[in-house]
Amino acid sequence: MLLRLIHALTVLVLLTASGCVNLKHGPVGFWSRNRYDRSGELRQGPWRGYFDMRETRLANAGRYRHGVTVGRWRYYSPTGQLERTERYHWWPAGQVTLTYYHPNGQPAKRGLALYRSDATTLRFFWFGEWKCYTPDGRALPPEYYRNGIQVATPQAPVKQEERSR
Repeated sequence: MLLRLIHALTVLVLLTASGCVNLKHGPVGFWSRNRYDRSGELRQGPWRGYFDMRETRLANAGRYRHGVTVGRWRYYSPTGQLERTERYHWWPAGQVTLTYYHPNGQPAKRGLALYRSDATTLRFFWFGEWKCYTPDGRALPPEYYRNGIQVATPQAPVKQEERSR
């Protein structure tokens, strides 16, 4: 009787575990940190990347929704210091607020960037005003970017007559 119970439990555990194994990504279940959607193709939910195989040195942490990065992501140096944060916006699509940090944890730069893609290329670039700070938190003169290139002053909006040319 006890032997049958052990055998039945073993079979039950093996059947349950085999249903949770995804051959592409390894075992997936409640114990997994990183998960995929039902198709097994797209990242889903909280996600953590590590510098080492033992998963002790965190490289980044954030969230995916159906394979798309969403919300706030944090990126760390190999020593464990916060290097930058990225906040992905729903609207306009592809817009990201970036914050870079000094080694003491104070913000160094903060501004906006865009992801743009077409059939063949994916482009990431800074734009607009970027606020800059000293390591002790004092404001520095801002920097201005247009299509990823630093410009001396902010650009005036393009007039309607200039757009039609």
